[in-house]
Amino acid sequence: MNETKIHPITGEILYRSIRPAEYTYKEQKIVVDQPGWYPQRENYTDDDVILTQEDACATDYALYIMKERHKKFLEEQNKEIGNVALA
Repeated sequence: MNETKIHPITGEILYRSIRPAEYTYKEQKIVVDQPGWYPQRENYTDDDVILTQEDACATDYALYIMKERHKKFLEEQNKEIGNVALA
């Protein structure tokens, strides 16, 4: 059985699905399998999708990964700058 929900603003029928979603943070990009309520059509925008709090965990995790990668990148840059200054 395919679950459906009505979009509260557009009135469009949404279907429970998992679709790839790309997120960006500080020039990094990551694609996650994003669960949510999606319209059947392919040319939808973020405003057409409804995520529950549980669905947003996938987004939160992706953001966490990108922040950690950026943090490690900055730490490596600081080490390189520090080594040059000491030389």
